[in-house]
This record gives sequence, C-alpha cells and structure tokens, in this order.
Amino acid sequence: MDHGTLFERLWSGAAPMEEWTGSVAHGAVTPVADNIVTVHTTYFCGSVTAIRTSAGLVLIDTANAVLAARTLAAVRRWDDSPVHTVIYTHGHVDHTGGIKVIDEEADARGAARPRIVAHRDVRRRMERYKTTQGFNGIVQGQQFNDPGYIYPVGQRQPDEVYDDTLALTIGGERLELFHGRGETDDATFVWLPARRVLASGDFVIWMFPNAGNPRKVQRYAAEWAATLRRMRALRPEVLIPGHGPVIFGAARAGQVLDDGATLLESLVGQTLALMNRGCTLDEVLHGVSAPAGLLAKPYLRPKYDDPEFVVRAIWHLYGGWFDGNPAHLKPAPAPELAAELAALAGGAERLAERAAALAESGRTRLAAHLAEFAAGAAPDDRAIQAMRAMVLERCLERETSLMGRAFLAVYQRDAKARSED
Repeated sequence: MDHGTLFERLWSGAAPMEEWTGSVAHGAVTPVADNIVTVHTTYFCGSVTAIRTSAGLVLIDTANAVLAARTLAAVRRWDDSPVHTVIYTHGHVDHTGGIKVIDEEADARGAARPRIVAHRDVRRRMERYKTTQGFNGIVQGQQFNDPGYIYPVGQRQPDEVYDDTLALTIGGERLELFHGRGETDDATFVWLPARRVLASGDFVIWMFPNAGNPRKVQRYAAEWAATLRRMRALRPEVLIPGHGPVIFGAARAGQVLDDGATLLESLVGQTLALMNRGCTLDEVLHGVSAPAGLLAKPYLRPKYDDPEFVVRAIWHLYGGWFDGNPAHLKPAPAPELAAELAALAGGAERLAERAAALAESGRTRLAAHLAEFAAGAAPDDRAIQAMRAMVLERCLERETSLMGRAFLAVYQRDAKARSED
C-alpha cells in the first residue's frame, strides 16, 4: 500500500479511516523528520512517536496494553536504543497501557526503566480509575460491545509532573510540553521547536472532537478550542495527531487546527447565547447546529462523537445537571410514570403500537420515548419488548455516531432478549 496515495485519498474524503486502519494493522512506521518516527497499529489505539536522542529514545505515549508489544517491535525495527523518557499526553489507557511492556523490556535488558513525564492531573485520573473501575468497565463494555470487560488499572504513574508548561532537553533534543483541557483535564501537547513538529495528543483525532461522550466525565469544548488556537500560533510544519495519520505541511496542519477550533467555538457560542436568554436544555439542543461545511471535512466527520452530545456537555459545564424542566427536578420513578401514561393511553400495548408506527414513519426520537414508556409499564410483556426492539433498531439505522449506535445497541439487545425469554 502506498501510504502517500492513501493519505491523499483520506484528505480528499475518498477513503474511509477504516481503510487506513487496515493498512497499519501490523505496525506501520511513518518517518516524521530526522530521528523521529510515529508508529500506528489501528485508529482506535493512540499513536506512539519515538525520538532518537544521544541519551536514548523519547516516546510520546505507549499504545494500549494489547498492542504495546506490536508497537514496541515496530520501534525496535527502527532503533534499538534504551527508552530514556516516556511522555503521557493524557491518562487514557490507549495512551498509557503500554508502559508495562516497555518496563518489562528494560528489566529484561538490565536497564533503568524510563522516566515518565505528564501533567499533574494524570495521577489524579489514574486514582479515579481505581475507585470507579466497575463503572468504567460497564461503560467501556457497552460502548465497544464487550460484555464482561474489566477496565485496566494500575498503570505506572508519572515520575515528573508539571502544571502549565515544561521544557525538557534530552540528549540534545528540546521538547516543550503544554497543558490544555479538552477531551480530558490532564492533556499535554508536545512541541519540538527546532523541528517545527507538533504532537497534539487527542486534541486532534481525525474525527469530530470527542467532547461529549454520554457516559464519561466532563469534557471542555471551549478550552479545547483555545488549545487548538495555541497550537496554531506555533505554526507547525508537521502535525502528529493522537489518532490517525501524520499531517505534513504547514498549510494543512494549520487548516486542521483552525477548522477544529472554529467548529468548537461555534457550538460553545451558540449554546451560551441560548443559555443566556434563559432557554431550557431542550430548547438549546434543538436550537444549536454545527456548521455543515466543517462537519463535511474528512478530519471532522462526526463518526464517533456527535455535536448534540457536545452541546449537552457544554450545558452541563456551565449550567449543571438541571435541564430547566420542573418535572425533572425531583422526578417520579420511571416505572411509575410509565404506568400512569400507559393507563391514560389505554394500555402499554397501545403505547408500543404507536411507537412502532412512529418509528416506521421515521420519527424515531418520539418513538423511542413511547417505546420506553411501554416497556417500563409492562417490562415482562414479550410482545411489547419485541416492538421496543424494533423501534430501537430503527433508531440505530438513523444514528450516525459510533457512541450513539453503541449505547442504543445495548438497549436494543436487551429488548430483543426480553422478547425471546
């Protein structure tokens, strides 16, 4: 596979990211500059950048535990020097989980384990993962359809931390670390000023920014945009995303950073304007629209996260959890509300039948409400569960984001199983 040709097809939108993922599955090495390479194994595992210095290798991120050995093997085909320093761009396991393999290699060689450098809040994140391991396992299992998934904890924590900026000189190579909040509160991007090379971490991911996952902690759309502007001001000539292929050329790197910032600024600005007018969350959700021209860019397509989810996250950051509907301030138990509505409609079956009709006509949002009310009123009715499963299947067909499909599929599978019991 000619990766240059494939990149041009990705850039133009002619090739899907799945094609690129298939091309790098065995551990692809992209030369970035003299003594710098980036290793990819799949889109969903973070990229790893290796920098050769006179003191040893510097690695930016480590891949996840599953793909760490393959990633390290690809690095070793390029250079066999000891790993001197590892920089975590943030604390997600697809960027930190490979440290165990790196440490094991150092131990086997009788060499010192590498120093780990990261933002101060990476330590706090890793501690939080321990206290919420069960919940995170459930969420990840649902999101990636992996029942029984156990969220990995216990990754080695940073040896050296910083707050806003940190300059390192390792074996003659200067690296500048900058903190920003975006998908996480502990994120770092790395700038090599002499090379004009920028490793963005997950501030750039070749998709619409992951700023609104429905079942994850707070994300920071406005600060994400500000960090992209900070990167843009550096005028990088090479941009290494946290996920996806390396972007060469100052014009393209600047375009990606500028477009991502503009998109997030638009969502934040629209949401706050409506909030400042006293609108409810429902009014905000249906009043904000992402710029269609930006969403059409191949590196901003909402295939993973969804702009509507980001609007919810912006609301939650500035306005808290209350959505402006007084019935939601201290709501009745969901089964009780469902039973009352079913009684008013003439039975749960009537609600389910209406939900099915709405779904078939394409009104899946409204249909999902009625289907859930029907199922809540008669949870053991197999016929109603079958109609619920059909409604959720129609919702799945219309959903474009991976997150939305993943969580809808959890309940669609539940309804189908209940209909067959």
